[in-house]
Amino acid sequence: MSDLSRVGDMHARPDGWRRLAQRLRSSASVLRLWSGLILFGFAALHLLNHALGLVSLEAMQAGQDLRLAVTRSTLGTLILCAAALVHFCLGMWRFIYLRTWRIGLRGVVQLLFGLLIPILLIRHVLGTRGVHEFFGIADRYAYALRAMWPGEAVRLALLVTLVWVHGCIGLHMWLSPRPWYRRNLWAVYGLAVLIPTLGYAGYVSAGRLERLRGGGSNPFTPEQYALIQSRLVEWPYAYFFILMTGMAIWFLLLVANQMGARVTVRYAYGPTITASRGMSVLEISQANRIPHASVCGGRARCSTCRVRVLEGFDQLPAPSATEQQVLRRVGAPANVRLGCQLRPTADVMISTLLPANLEQGRTGDFDKYHWGVEREVTLLFCDLRGFTKMSEGRLSFDVVFVLNQFLGRMAEAIEDSGGFVDKFMGDGIMAIFGMDAAPSDGARQAIAAARAMSGVLDSLNQSLHEELRIPLAMGIGIHSGPAILGRIGSVQRTESVARLTALGETVNIASRLESATKELGVQAAVSAYALKLSGLQPNETTIPRTVEIRGLSQPLDIVVARRATGLPQPG
Repeated sequence: MSDLSRVGDMHARPDGWRRLAQRLRSSASVLRLWSGLILFGFAALHLLNHALGLVSLEAMQAGQDLRLAVTRSTLGTLILCAAALVHFCLGMWRFIYLRTWRIGLRGVVQLLFGLLIPILLIRHVLGTRGVHEFFGIADRYAYALRAMWPGEAVRLALLVTLVWVHGCIGLHMWLSPRPWYRRNLWAVYGLAVLIPTLGYAGYVSAGRLERLRGGGSNPFTPEQYALIQSRLVEWPYAYFFILMTGMAIWFLLLVANQMGARVTVRYAYGPTITASRGMSVLEISQANRIPHASVCGGRARCSTCRVRVLEGFDQLPAPSATEQQVLRRVGAPANVRLGCQLRPTADVMISTLLPANLEQGRTGDFDKYHWGVEREVTLLFCDLRGFTKMSEGRLSFDVVFVLNQFLGRMAEAIEDSGGFVDKFMGDGIMAIFGMDAAPSDGARQAIAAARAMSGVLDSLNQSLHEELRIPLAMGIGIHSGPAILGRIGSVQRTESVARLTALGETVNIASRLESATKELGVQAAVSAYALKLSGLQPNETTIPRTVEIRGLSQPLDIVVARRATGLPQPG
């Protein structure tokens, strides 16, 4: 995973080495994820098989026969062994190149549990698959239960706990950015508790039943028994040697990093930190107790640790393919990088973009709009004319009824045309087009919506003529250009409060054009740029005009139509 980026100073290496290291980081991230998923799936299947012991020994054994047909086939064995070897090696690599233990409680628990698992797993594997491979002993459940109940009950419970908690943390960090996962957390937590509970309960139930049955001879010869006992002692010691070697390497690298080259990282509105070159920005933050969001634990999956580089951007190493993929998904600009992947090779100034106390389920679905992206879109403003005068002397519920009819029908026309209703503003509407489409498509959709809204107004005037003293009238303004799209609202509130909106000059111009329709005595005003962007041509019912827009140094060319149905019709 990202830990392979700790192999050294990328800035000082030739481009070829740097590109190779980036490929290794990307490959390691994928390998660690998939090897972990394979092992977690095997553990879950194993526990579900144990759970059949609550039914009967026969059901338990039938489940084992099906499971072994897959896991002990040649292909299944190769996949399982490769996954275990890859995951162990990458886990040790992560431990050896760990620069700080301030990685959050989940990160520490997952790492420590992962290092402890082999101590208990070696004994379990030797007593089952090992005796089958070495001595040809059929390690069916009848044998396993006689050998492991009740003597191995505590060890197995501890092993299940270590494996399951380690895997669940990894799975949670992988899935946490996905909206569907957070919406169904209650079900996920239920399964996370239910599966190991049923598995261990099935083991206990079957173990007691097998013990009551009695019988069963010792399948080992004295020589075999002596050999397996010696292996049960030697192999854990071998792992302890590997673990101690890893700890020694970790300590030596930690000392070497402290004595090596340094970089200065300045936090906007925060401290200035001098850190070892090669540490990621997230690691620097964690090591110095600087609040820094990281939902996925620094694995380049969630983008919550991203930072904006304010100074020193040109001297930074290029992002890896994994980092580029995440940044592209959230629509980040060029000077935004992932804190868990960015390893400064020169002095930089950065600003974190998300609050460090970001809660699960309140991260805006990790969508690209939550913290702002710039897009070329088309804005449409619509306002009901003379509504204040029309509402004078009328009962409140009559006023609300007419207004809801108008706004509701107009919103339907906007959405049917491909637009997004940004907000209702009293008796007006603001809508965005082209958020998820090409700019030209957004402009055409906005013009189509204006035409549809004009037809809807005619229909409303006809259906409400008995309630209206004068027909309803409206003005529509349309303009295209760059705008910042983001969710505005407190990050501590729910996402339904933090509504998506558009900000910028394009919004102001579209609003001014809507106001200009009243002065010009027309129903719709479209900027010449929006019309050109749509690819549509003016027709005999559109009139060119030039208007002064407050805030613009030059007059703006527009086209107007007395009725929006007179605008060019998109094909």
